[in-house]
Amino acid sequence: MKVFLPAICLMFLTVFSSNAQTNNAAPANANPFPSISTLTNWASFNSQQQFDVAIRGVGFKFEVKEPGAESTSYTYIRKVTVNEVNYTDRIVYRITNNNSASIISLVTASTDLVSLYTPQLSTFKNNNCKTEMSKDKNTTCSCYESAAFAIDLCDERVKLTMGDGNKYFVSVAKK
Repeated sequence: MKVFLPAICLMFLTVFSSNAQTNNAAPANANPFPSISTLTNWASFNSQQQFDVAIRGVGFKFEVKEPGAESTSYTYIRKVTVNEVNYTDRIVYRITNNNSASIISLVTASTDLVSLYTPQLSTFKNNNCKTEMSKDKNTTCSCYESAAFAIDLCDERVKLTMGDGNKYFVSVAKK
């Protein structure tokens, strides 16, 4: 009996501690990006304070504010590791100085945003792209539109020091 009781206690301790570690550990490859629905909601805020709270919830940290003549942009970054490769994701929230429109631009190399977002854009109308980025021969863009938003989704081929890579870009603009 003296050996049985400590053995049972040790077994329970092992089971509960491994469960706690499993439930609290984030997957190494987790790289959550906001959905198109979330991005359009954020673009509707017309408030950097609301955007700031929302974007910090997915791991981005404020980097810089850039005031302009017609709009002010706020840049946020986050560092992620995917398959043991380090990336920096960048999201820019630009709002007109009269709060009439806002644009959210997300740039990453860590995740294929084209594959992630294209199925979510099935209810949007596909348009010809007229953005500056779409004119670059190394960039492939698809542009979408709804009654309230214009969305550009691009895949840019970039030359890296250690080979080629892709940088993905999505822009959600409130009309």
